[in-house]
Amino acid sequence: MNENKNTFYGWWIVIASAIILAIAGPASVAVANVYQAPVIVEFGISASQFAIVNSIVLGTGIFVAPTMSQQYARGNFRRIYLLAIILYGVSYGLYSIAPNIIVFYLLSFLVGAGYSATTLLPVGILVNNWFVEKRGLAMSLAVGGLGIGGVIFSQLVTWSIGQFGWRMTYLLYAIILLVVCIPMVLFVIKAKPEDIGLKALGADKSKSEETDGEKEQHMAVSTPIEKTFKKPFFIMLIVGAVFLGIINNGGLGQFPPYLQGLHGAAAGATLISIYSAVGIVGKLLLGTINDKFGIIISTVYAAVLTTIAYILMIFAPNYTIAIIGSVFFGLGNAIGTVSPPLITSAIYSEENYAKGYGYVTSAVNFGLMLGSLVAATIADATGSYTNSWIIIAVISLITGALWVGAFLNSRKFVEYKEK
Repeated sequence: MNENKNTFYGWWIVIASAIILAIAGPASVAVANVYQAPVIVEFGISASQFAIVNSIVLGTGIFVAPTMSQQYARGNFRRIYLLAIILYGVSYGLYSIAPNIIVFYLLSFLVGAGYSATTLLPVGILVNNWFVEKRGLAMSLAVGGLGIGGVIFSQLVTWSIGQFGWRMTYLLYAIILLVVCIPMVLFVIKAKPEDIGLKALGADKSKSEETDGEKEQHMAVSTPIEKTFKKPFFIMLIVGAVFLGIINNGGLGQFPPYLQGLHGAAAGATLISIYSAVGIVGKLLLGTINDKFGIIISTVYAAVLTTIAYILMIFAPNYTIAIIGSVFFGLGNAIGTVSPPLITSAIYSEENYAKGYGYVTSAVNFGLMLGSLVAATIADATGSYTNSWIIIAVISLITGALWVGAFLNSRKFVEYKEK
C-alpha cells in the first residue's frame, strides 16, 4: 500500500531532510564568511586568502559528488549517510584548533567532502525515491531548510563569535550538527519506501490521472549513463548545470558588497534578508509549478525571473528597484537548489538517476565555485558591476535554453517506464 491512515512516511523524510539541510548547508555556504573577520585578524592573512577556504570546500564537491552518488545508489544508504555526517561534523569542529591558514586549507578538503555527501546529493536521491506525485513540492520543502537555516545560523554564529570567539563557535556548530543530524539519519531516514513496506507517493496513479510533471517522470532515458556522455542532451545538461552555479553564486556572492556599497550596511542587509526570505517561498512555487506543468515550464519560469532580477540590479542605485530586484532574485534563484534533481529525474530513469544527479551536482558545484569570482572579476575589470549583471543575465537565459534543449533532445532516447 502507498500510505496508511496517518501521514505518509515520505513527509517525515522531507522534514528530516529539511532539518539536516538547515544545519549542514549554511555551515559551509551561508555563514562561511561570517567567520572571516576574526580569523584573518588572528592569522594575519588577507580576505582573499580566507576565501580560498570556501573555494576548496565547493571545489571538492566537484570530484566527490559523482563517486558518492554511486555509493548511495549501491545500498547501505543510511550507513554511508551516517559516516558522511560524522566526517563533516568532526572535520568542521577541527577548524577550532587550526593553528594557521594552511591547516584550514587541509581541513577544508574533508569539510568539502562531508558537505557534498550530506546535503543536496542524498536529499535529492531520497526525494526521488519516495515521491512520484508531488516530487517538486517535496524537494522544495526539503531544500527550504537551507533558507531557514541560513536565517537562524547567520544570527546565531554572529552572536556566538561575539560571545565566545570564532574557535569556540566552530566547535559549537560542529556539536549541533552531530547531535541533531545523527539521530535524524539513524531513526528517521529510510532510503526507500520499499524498506518499510510502502510505495512511493503516487506510484499507483493511472496514466490518465497524472499531471504533465508526473508523466515526465515515467518517460525516461534507460541507456546507461556512460553511454550518454556524448549525447547532445547530456552535454547541454552539464553545461547548463555549470551556468546554473554561476548565476546562483554570482548574485549570492556579490550582491551583498554591491548593495551595501550603494545603500549602506543596514539597507544592504535588509535587501539581502528580502531575497533570502522570498527564496523560501520561491522554492515552494517552483516545485509546485514543476509538479503541475513539468520541467520545461518550471525551467523557463525560473530562468526568466533570474534574468529579470539581474537586469533590475543594474538600476539598483534606486532603492525601490533594488527591492523589486531582490524579490525577483529570491523567486528565481530557487532554480539553483530545486531544479537540479528535478531535471535529472525528468531525463533519466530510476536506475540511472543517482549517477546522473551526481554528475549534475558536480557541474553545479563547479559553477558555484566560479560564480562569485566571475561577477567580481568582471566588475574589477570594467570598474562597475553593471557589466557583471548584464553578462549573468544573458547566462541565465542560456541556462534555461540549455536545460529545455536537454530535456527535449533526451525524448529521442526514452521509453515509458511502467510503475
